[in-house]
Amino acid sequence: MDETLSIIIPVFNEKYTIKKVVDNLLNHELINFMEIIIVDDGSTDGTRKILEDYQFNQKITIINKDKNSGKGDSIRVGIEKAKNDIIIIQDADLEYDPSDYKTLLNPIFQEKADVVYGSRFLHGERRVLYFWHSIGNKILTLASNFFSDLNLTDMETCYKVFKRPIIQNIILRSKRFGFEPEITAKISRLHLSIYEVPINYYGRSYEEGKKITWKDGFSAIWCIIYYAFFDKKCYKNKKEIEECSVFKKKLEKNGIATLRAFESAKNYNSWIIERVKKHIGSNVLEIGSGIGNIIHELLKLDNVSKLTASDPDEKALEMLASRFEPDSRIKYLKYDAQDAPYPLFGSDHYDTIICSNVLEHINDDKKALENMAKLIPNGNLVLLVPANPSLYSGLDEDLDHFRRYRKNNLSELLNESGYEVEEIYYHNYVGALGWWWAGKIRKRRRVRVKDTRRFDKLVPLLKYCDPFISPIFGGVSIIAIAKRKNT
Repeated sequence: MDETLSIIIPVFNEKYTIKKVVDNLLNHELINFMEIIIVDDGSTDGTRKILEDYQFNQKITIINKDKNSGKGDSIRVGIEKAKNDIIIIQDADLEYDPSDYKTLLNPIFQEKADVVYGSRFLHGERRVLYFWHSIGNKILTLASNFFSDLNLTDMETCYKVFKRPIIQNIILRSKRFGFEPEITAKISRLHLSIYEVPINYYGRSYEEGKKITWKDGFSAIWCIIYYAFFDKKCYKNKKEIEECSVFKKKLEKNGIATLRAFESAKNYNSWIIERVKKHIGSNVLEIGSGIGNIIHELLKLDNVSKLTASDPDEKALEMLASRFEPDSRIKYLKYDAQDAPYPLFGSDHYDTIICSNVLEHINDDKKALENMAKLIPNGNLVLLVPANPSLYSGLDEDLDHFRRYRKNNLSELLNESGYEVEEIYYHNYVGALGWWWAGKIRKRRRVRVKDTRRFDKLVPLLKYCDPFISPIFGGVSIIAIAKRKNT
């Protein structure tokens, strides 16, 4: 194990349970990788006296607050103090079992997750208690999911695990139990990879010291609404968050920022497929699927019954499988278009190959096109590439573009590679102006998400104007529809 853990325990009046919780952690198999941060929230029942027994333990840091200010505030204090790679929130009341840590940590260790929630409502062992309490949890989770567009089963769970640079860069304001809906709302806006795993839950009754009440439920509803609409500033340093995220670590080769930018451009992605959908059959292969922006649109087409997502990066395929699971129409294949398709593809043939913003990344583009032709003996190649070499700039260099294409040169290349070109046209004139301004005039080297989103708002108008403008003035891209020549 390379990563180290910071276990944060907010405590208020837990004299009957705190010693057992701390001793369980000190005897945990991962204790050599832990620091334990206990934040006493002004306890008055003797809890603080018990904690004095641990004040000289090098594994434990104890922070004593003068007065009670709430669980959320204690968690925030603990987060600020944490030094290790991964932060786990641990309650002090024995409802949650540290033996679940390995289950919670697995998605992060496997580089699949940035944040992990431990769900009490999946398949773990749990104590049977209050029906209305469980209904309340599900209502709060449903309300949170409605505004955050997540599909959690247990938003209110204590067990939440974060990569430290992520949680330390999120602005936290809630002082009481509003921490749960607040952190959920804010991580949902950061496009992080969030996983849920089953945990065991040993809930206690109010007679045994349970503190959360129906009043906190109403407060949580208010927090869900407030953090969805009124508190939009959710982070301190977004770059630090992105640097350690799954998307950054797995796919941040040059150009992933652009893929993420265009992931948010839903109108634009839809526009591309709208222009070519009449050429798309039922059995589709996408070359260079990346993070799945085109797949997302293809799955909306009723005629697409089979879809093969290919990419040379195995980790990208893992992420795609996670993003689109469990759609049975998709299969995933590690493939570089410069490599011979056989025997990898076996006897598979396709009626459509889609290759969008990929060919410009390939050194031997002719070889790649020839390989694709072998897989569509009677089908269509739908090709989108960047247009106009005079637009080539630092944006292209940072994206690892070898080239931009002219329409006549692309037609010649397709012809030499064994295709008959049925249609070829420029696409998105306004995008060409934006590329020229950002790359040639402003000398930028990265497509900005906010610029893409602004442009995306114009797409509903542009898609009606562009077919008349781009044939005259050109566009940022070229779309070609080609068939394999009969031999």
